Amino acid sequence: MESLNQTKKPSLMLSLVPFICLICFMLVGVIVYDSAPQIPLIICTAITAFIGKRLGYNWDEMEEAMIETNAMAMQANFIIMIVGCLVGTWIAGGVVPGMIYYGLNLFTPSMFLFLLPVICAVIAVSTGSAWTTAGTMGTAAMGIGAGLGIPPAITAGAVVSGASFGDKLSPLSDSTNLAAGVAGVNVFDHVRHMLYTTVPSFIISVGIFGLIGSKYKGTTVDTSQINAILETIKATFNVSPLIFIAPLSVILMIIFKVPAIPGMLGGTVIGVIFSFWQGSDVSQVLHALFYGFELNSGNEMVDALLNRGGLLSMMETISLVMCALAFGGMVKKIGCLDTIIAVILRHCKTRGSIVLSNIVSCIAMNFMAADQYMSIVIPGQMYKQVYEELNLDPKNLSRVLEDAGTLTSGLVPWSTCGGMYKTTLGISAFQYGRFHFLGLINPIISAIYGFTGLALAPLDKSKPIVKDLKKGIAEEA
Repeated sequence: MESLNQTKKPSLMLSLVPFICLICFMLVGVIVYDSAPQIPLIICTAITAFIGKRLGYNWDEMEEAMIETNAMAMQANFIIMIVGCLVGTWIAGGVVPGMIYYGLNLFTPSMFLFLLPVICAVIAVSTGSAWTTAGTMGTAAMGIGAGLGIPPAITAGAVVSGASFGDKLSPLSDSTNLAAGVAGVNVFDHVRHMLYTTVPSFIISVGIFGLIGSKYKGTTVDTSQINAILETIKATFNVSPLIFIAPLSVILMIIFKVPAIPGMLGGTVIGVIFSFWQGSDVSQVLHALFYGFELNSGNEMVDALLNRGGLLSMMETISLVMCALAFGGMVKKIGCLDTIIAVILRHCKTRGSIVLSNIVSCIAMNFMAADQYMSIVIPGQMYKQVYEELNLDPKNLSRVLEDAGTLTSGLVPWSTCGGMYKTTLGISAFQYGRFHFLGLINPIISAIYGFTGLALAPLDKSKPIVKDLKKGIAEEA
C-alpha cells in the first residue's frame, strides 16, 4: 500500500533509533527486571510508529505492514502449535523418554566428554529444546564432570554445543520453525540444508572434546544421577525399541519432502497411538495434546525433563514471534531497514561479503537485543530481498540465520540463552563460551560457504548464483 501522504526517507541515525531503543529496553527490561521480551518489543514498535508518523506515514499503512509481516510467519505459527501437540503425545507415548533412555545408556565414564555432546544432541532432537536438555542432562553432567576432575567450563561447553546442535536439527524446535517461517521455507527443507554446515561443525566439536577428554580416561565417576534417571523412566514407561518408529517416521517425511504441516500432524497421530499403547485413556491424551504431559515420578530431574509439551505451551513463543514480526514489519515499512541495508551494500557487493555481513548482523543482534528470536527476525527481514537479488534460495538465508543467530546466542552472557544456561549449569558464558565449539565454529564454516559457493542453492536453477551484485546489475542492464 503506497502512502497517500508525502513521506521522507529516514537518515541512518534516525533508522538506528528503533534498534537503539530495542537494545536499551531489552537490556533493562529482560536482564535487569526479568521482564518478558514481548513488552520491550511492543514499546519499541510504538516508538517506531511515532517516527513513522513524523516521516509522513499514516497509521493504517503501518498497521497493514505489521499484519503482512506476521502473515509470512503464519505457517510457522501453525507448525509451532502442532509441534506442541506432538511433543505432548510423544512424551505421553514414551517416545521421548525412550530416546532419552537409550541415549543415556551410551554413556561410559572413559568417553564422557566425547559422548556428552552426542547424548545432549539426542535428547535435544527428541525434545526440540536446548534449554530443557541443559536443565536436565546438563545438570547431571556438571556433577559427573566434577567427579571426573573436568573443569566445569569444559563440561558446560560440551552440554551447550550438543544441546544447540540437536535443537537446530529438530523439527520440534520453535526457533527452527521460526527461522524457516521468516525466510519463507519449508521447515524440512530448512533442516536438510542446515546439515551442510552443522554436521561438519559438530563433528569437529566432538573431536575436540574427545581430545580434551582423553586425559581423564582412567578416572572413576559416580553415575548415580544417570542411573536414577534410567530407573525412573524404566519404571514409568514401557520402554521398547518400537518407539523409534516415531522419529524414523519424521526422518522419512524429511527425506520424501512431505509438507511440514501434514508431516507434523502425521507425527502427532503416531504419538497418540503410542500414548494409548502406554495405557493413556482418551481424556489423558486430549490433556497431553492441549496442556502437555504431566508426571509426578518423585525424581525432580525426570519430571523437569518430561513435564512439557501441549499446544498451550507454545502460545508464549507465538506471541513473541508476533511482537517481533510486528516490530520488524514496522521498521521495514518506514524505511529503516532499507537505509541500513543500503549502507551495508555500499561496502558489501560480493556474495561472500554479503553472507558475511548477514552473519555479523545476526551475531550483533544477539549481543545488542539479548534475544535469539531477534537475531532471526531482524536480519531475516533485512537480507531477504538481497538473497533474491543474488539468486540464492531462501533456505540459504534461513540456514545463515541459524548458523550465526541461534547457534551463537549461548555465547552472550546477558542474553536469554546465556542467562538460562547460567541458571541451569551454574556457570556463565564468560567462562564456558570458549568451549562452546559449535557456536564458535559454525559461523566460520557458514562464511566459508558464502565465499566459496559451496552448498549454496540457487533460487532459479536455470541461472547461476550472482557472485557480485554490481556486475550482476550491469549485465542485466
